[in-house]
Amino acid sequence: MAVQAVAQRFGSTSTRSSALNLKGIIVALTTPFDSDQRIDFDKMKHNLDIYEKIPLTGYLTTATNGEAPFLTPDERVQVVKFVREHTDKSKMVIGCSTAESTRLCAEMTTAMSNVGADGVLVMPPFYFKGKMTEEAILTHYRTVAETSGLPIVVYNNSKVTGMDISTSTLAKLAQHPLIRGVKDSDVRKCAATAQETKSLNFDVLCSSAGYLLPALVNGCSGSMNGLAGILGQECCDLYSAYQEGKFEKAREIQARLIKPDILVLGELGPPGLKSAMDMMGYFGGHCRRPILPISEEDKLRITEVLREAGYL
Repeated sequence: MAVQAVAQRFGSTSTRSSALNLKGIIVALTTPFDSDQRIDFDKMKHNLDIYEKIPLTGYLTTATNGEAPFLTPDERVQVVKFVREHTDKSKMVIGCSTAESTRLCAEMTTAMSNVGADGVLVMPPFYFKGKMTEEAILTHYRTVAETSGLPIVVYNNSKVTGMDISTSTLAKLAQHPLIRGVKDSDVRKCAATAQETKSLNFDVLCSSAGYLLPALVNGCSGSMNGLAGILGQECCDLYSAYQEGKFEKAREIQARLIKPDILVLGELGPPGLKSAMDMMGYFGGHCRRPILPISEEDKLRITEVLREAGYL
C-alpha cells in the first residue's frame, strides 16, 4: 500500500506529546513476529507493558533492532501507531522513516506524524553514496523536515551506510529548527558534535549502552540503544546517577553493561537481542528471514555473560 494511502487510512491523531524530549534513555524496540512472520502485536503489547514500568524517555520503533529493512512502509507506520496507542502520552514515540528517496522518506514521515509520532530517526540515503555530497545530505534532511513538519533526528550509522556525516555538516543541519538531534555510534564523534552544537537546540545521543557514561561526560543528552530492551532500568539508573552527581554508582553500573552490550548487540545483533529478551521475561522470538536464529552455543554465551554481570 502506498505511504500516502497509509496516512489517509490511519488519519490524524491528537495524542502527540507537546514537545520532543531526547534527554535520557530511549529504548530501540525490536519487532516481534509470529510463526508466519507477521508482526505479533500481542507480544509487542507484552513488552510495552514491562517497559512502561521503567522510567524511559521513550521508544524508538522500526530502526536497526526493529528490523526496518524487512518491514513495509505500511508496517512501519502501523508499529508507530500501536506503540503510541499503548504507551503513556508523556513518553516519546520516534519512528524510523529512513528511505532512499527524499520523497518516500517525507511521505513516510508524514504518515508517522499522522499516527502520533513525536519525531523520526532518519539515516542518509546510501545506495548511491558516491553522490551523497554535503549539499545532497543537507537538502534531503531539510526537505523531509519541512514537508512533514515533524522533528528529525539524524541517524549517523556509518557501519550500515558506509558513509560518515561530518561534524561540520551536522552543525549545519542543527541550525534547522526541526532537525533536533543526532544518534551516532562513535563516542569521539558524539563528543565533537556536542561541543560544536552546544549553543543550539540540538541533542546528541549515543547508540550504545556500552559507552553511555563516557558519552554523558562528553556532552551527550542520553542514548537510543538496544540494550535498554533487556536492561532498561539499569540504563536509566546510570543516567540518573550521572545527573545526580553519583559518579561512582554510575561507573559501577557502566562496568556491568559493557560485556552484555559487546556480545548481544555488537557481535550477535538483532537475533542475539531477541534471544536475550526471551531469557529476561520479554518476548524476543525470531527475526524475519533471511536472518536466522543464533546457535545454542551463542545462547549459552549470552546466558553466561548476563549471569556474570548479575542480571540472571
